[in-house]
Amino acid sequence: MLLEESCNFVKNTNSLASAGFNTPIGLPFTELTEVDSTNIYAMNQVKTNLAGHGAAFLAQKQWAGKGQMGKVWEAQTGQNILLSVVLDPKKLVFNDSEPDPFTLSMLVAVGTFNFFTRYAGDETRIKWPNDIYWRDRKAAGILIENSFRGSNWQWSIAGMGVNINQTEFGTQLVRPVSLKQITGQTFLVSDLARELCSFLEAALEIYLSGGPDAIVSLYNNALYKKGESVRLEIAEQTIDAIICGVLPNGFLEIENENGTKEAHALGAVKWILK
Repeated sequence: MLLEESCNFVKNTNSLASAGFNTPIGLPFTELTEVDSTNIYAMNQVKTNLAGHGAAFLAQKQWAGKGQMGKVWEAQTGQNILLSVVLDPKKLVFNDSEPDPFTLSMLVAVGTFNFFTRYAGDETRIKWPNDIYWRDRKAAGILIENSFRGSNWQWSIAGMGVNINQTEFGTQLVRPVSLKQITGQTFLVSDLARELCSFLEAALEIYLSGGPDAIVSLYNNALYKKGESVRLEIAEQTIDAIICGVLPNGFLEIENENGTKEAHALGAVKWILK
């Protein structure tokens, strides 16, 4: 399920100068020794006009890394990709239609999925909303944070934590897996982070040529447990349901036991691991 590769490594630069509107994702590329959160750092750079679309920030260590739903992202120093990139929503205008925040989330998930698939193979999937799974184990998490002024969507920061060389994980993490555990190889984290940026740029180009439908289709083609029965908790009730897909607005569509289809928003559904 790997997309056609468009994966030339972006050049390394430590400049904090603001990137231009047409700058590819990954330029400039800044490596940080230690930071509270790459997402926080990237947003502060944007707010002080020191970074623009395409700017990427990789940290060896972060002590306040963010995960979905307020969770903390934990990682050993220097062993994993801890990366945030700055994205300009104006880049996602297609046929004069304004972009949707979940479309951007799907775009980042597709790019990260294709990057990980290149090394881990076809057992890689996207778990709704935007985790990357290998088999039934979590390999990467994505957190998109958006900045609005009134109704004007100004900026997005896409944060990605990808398990690369770490082989021992804390007990708080549920079924983690790293690229080293899958392949037996040790990788240069900074090189892979740059390559991930080029995969994100390739996903953006797919969006610009094919629109939201192209991204939604690729996302659903890679969806974890699609067409399979899973156990979910919805409205404090545990049910068995079939995963049908994810709608363009980000709602998860399921088919319950009586054959009725329902769509549920993020936060309304909890996965129950069997």
